Amino acid sequence: MKKMKLILLVLFAWLLFVGYYQTTKRMPPNTDFRGKTWDVSAENIEFFYDLTYSGAGGETVSEQTIFDQILSLIDEAEEYILVDAFLFNSYRRQSGTAYRQLAAELTGRLVKRKQAKPGIEIDFITDPINTVYGGNVSEEIEKLKAAGVNVVMTDLKQLPDSNPIYSAFWRTFIQWFGNSSKAGLAPHPFDGGGQKVTLRSYLDMINFKANHRKIFMARRGDRTTLIITSANPHDGSAAHSNVALKITGGIWRDVYAAEAAVAAFSGGRLQGAPAAEDSIGTPPSGPVGTVFITENQIKRELLHRIRETTAGDRIQMAYFYLSDRSVIEELVFASERGVRIRMILDPNKDAFGFEKSGIPNRPVAEELTKRSSGRIEIRWYDTHGEQFHSKMTMIQHGGQVSLTLGSANLTRRNLNNFNLEANVSLTIDSTASLVEEVEAYFDRIWTNRDGNHYTVGYEAYRDDATLKRIIYLVQEYGGLSSF
Repeated sequence: MKKMKLILLVLFAWLLFVGYYQTTKRMPPNTDFRGKTWDVSAENIEFFYDLTYSGAGGETVSEQTIFDQILSLIDEAEEYILVDAFLFNSYRRQSGTAYRQLAAELTGRLVKRKQAKPGIEIDFITDPINTVYGGNVSEEIEKLKAAGVNVVMTDLKQLPDSNPIYSAFWRTFIQWFGNSSKAGLAPHPFDGGGQKVTLRSYLDMINFKANHRKIFMARRGDRTTLIITSANPHDGSAAHSNVALKITGGIWRDVYAAEAAVAAFSGGRLQGAPAAEDSIGTPPSGPVGTVFITENQIKRELLHRIRETTAGDRIQMAYFYLSDRSVIEELVFASERGVRIRMILDPNKDAFGFEKSGIPNRPVAEELTKRSSGRIEIRWYDTHGEQFHSKMTMIQHGGQVSLTLGSANLTRRNLNNFNLEANVSLTIDSTASLVEEVEAYFDRIWTNRDGNHYTVGYEAYRDDATLKRIIYLVQEYGGLSSF
């Protein structure tokens, strides 16, 4: 009996050590990355978005521009293409056909470009979720490999774990075993008609972490163009509402360095950087300060920008998830200083055929509304099966506007060095046309312009349930969630 107690005590101590170490260990080199500030001409930065909404006649309308831009970028590439995409598959739980078969479209364009220009180098980094963590063969990935595309599967084991309770068990007993795409007995977790997968796929999945980046880069002649977005090339996400920035200029160097780091810690390598020259002509307008930021650097940038606001400044936010406690506190403090804050949030009710509970956005919105005495204004994007998947903050401070946009939700997982994330941050004069375009996007949704229906008022999805708030806080602090 004493021997058994000793064994159990040693095991318990070991699990505590593993859980602590794996949730606090350092990120791999060149992650949690902040590049230099590049001065880019405003004419070389473009803002795009996708929106799904109810038209004036009640019909469903889906405006798609982001992947049209991405596919055109691929078609025009001459020397090099780099993609880092989180969800890249045709999995769908819903019956019927996808709004758009984005995974097949992207695969087809990359293969076609490689065939048309055999000398072009194409690097494609993605997340193991697309093979259900080794339990499923990805048709799209296999086609890319067969065409000569360099595919790198992110090694998530190198990242810290967000879920300390489960991580200790997973790291000790599960991570050592391989997986099989042929021996599955469990239902496919993402595809109602997909092949069965192993229990190991599920055990891996609930360790809750990802390479969540969405980056597309291409080189043509002496110009390298980058698209940073919140959109995934995923059939089940094809009707989601998203945002993107297209940038031509030297910032690609920092993006390439950060992506090369992901390939390196995953046991791969990128095929080679594009040529160093960037001939984009004489800038016809004032420069835009442009910086590439990843992981916790996104949080640092956002908190800094919020903290420097004063009475009369404005903060406008459009997000799929908002749950990070530091961000919430700073928003409340800003509202107390007289900063006007408007938010458009997803109601967290739709998830690929499943109905969600409204966590975390609804309890967070209730907290923000109460603590600011209604000064923080919130509207909900009125989704109908799809998601309001945007991740964007615009802050007007004096005569300057800061805009950050990309893959990162405002959550502990996304901002505290557990996921891999990628955003771009701009500092631009408030009178610039780019600012007007982003303002027009936000106001269109906020005011339901032209009789279209995008958003509803706060009361439509208000939820003050104490239990949901407790669940949200336990999930946020404990890492026991997928957000």
